[in-house]
Amino acid sequence: SIQRITKTMKMVAAATIITVFGMLGIRSVFASPVVGVSALRSVIAQKLPEAVVRGERNASVKQLRLRVASVKSIQRITKTMKMVAAAKLKGFQTRMVEARPLGDRINYIVSQIPPAAEGEATAKELKHILVPITSDRGLCGGVNGAVAKQVKALSVDLPKETDIFVVGNKGETLLKRTHASSIKRLVSDCYKSPTSFALASEIAEEIAATTKYDKATIIFNQFKSAIAYNTLSQEIESADLMIERMAAFSEKYEFDDEFCENTWMADMMQFCLASKVYSCLLEAATSETSARMQAMENATKNCGEMITKLTLQMNKARQAVITAELGEIVSGAAAVSEGK
Repeated sequence: SIQRITKTMKMVAAATIITVFGMLGIRSVFASPVVGVSALRSVIAQKLPEAVVRGERNASVKQLRLRVASVKSIQRITKTMKMVAAAKLKGFQTRMVEARPLGDRINYIVSQIPPAAEGEATAKELKHILVPITSDRGLCGGVNGAVAKQVKALSVDLPKETDIFVVGNKGETLLKRTHASSIKRLVSDCYKSPTSFALASEIAEEIAATTKYDKATIIFNQFKSAIAYNTLSQEIESADLMIERMAAFSEKYEFDDEFCENTWMADMMQFCLASKVYSCLLEAATSETSARMQAMENATKNCGEMITKLTLQMNKARQAVITAELGEIVSGAAAVSEGK
């Protein structure tokens, strides 16, 4: 009875073995009528990792199946994040384009103020403050790293007493290791609600209240396209530094008798700073969203490639398990035949 069972199993296994070993490219192993387990293991050892041949084949297949499921879950998350970023990008881009004329006009007004005379003050004598604009969250490519790199490059030519006013949690994370003592203020949660001029005005007031400065340098990412951005820095001087040069500027305009030019100058420069912050915030938010969309698209593609490789590896491991079991059946049938 055992012989009939093993003989039937041998005939079924023979048909399966030809297909399986044909896929693995080892038909020559079946040249002899009896194939031993040792021969099977030697062939499998050439095709599969050592851990699979050592007796961990079933566990390896299970681990690969779990890993494929994990990567598929990550792929669904990254695909969803890409779709969310794409939906947000249109709104950010619209507000950014609408705010660009304001930023251009502010730059024109500031450019009408005569520059400082040569030798009047050097960079080492002025009090500087750096305002890097970064994001609150990661997974957006290298937008935050580019801003931090620009801050470090600018701080080399500035005095050690230069203060840093950080906008965004990621900016503090990237700068606190090298510039922890220079960071005086951190503003976060700027992107939870749509960026408004009121928010930019509050940030400008915080900058003015944090420290008394002569020049403020805003470092941000300027949106160029859905796949590109430029890291720029814009300087704006304080009202105290330009008060002596106000005479040449005020000659072009008429003032009321009761209006104080000093007060007007301070208010105008505060408005210019708020306008620049508003424009830079929109540029940075748009660049962050486009970079996140691109990063999530690349992550989704990488997950797809990894799933393909893991699936192929899992199939090979499963075929190795089937091949080893078939070989043991054939060997058992041959041993029974020889025993009779």
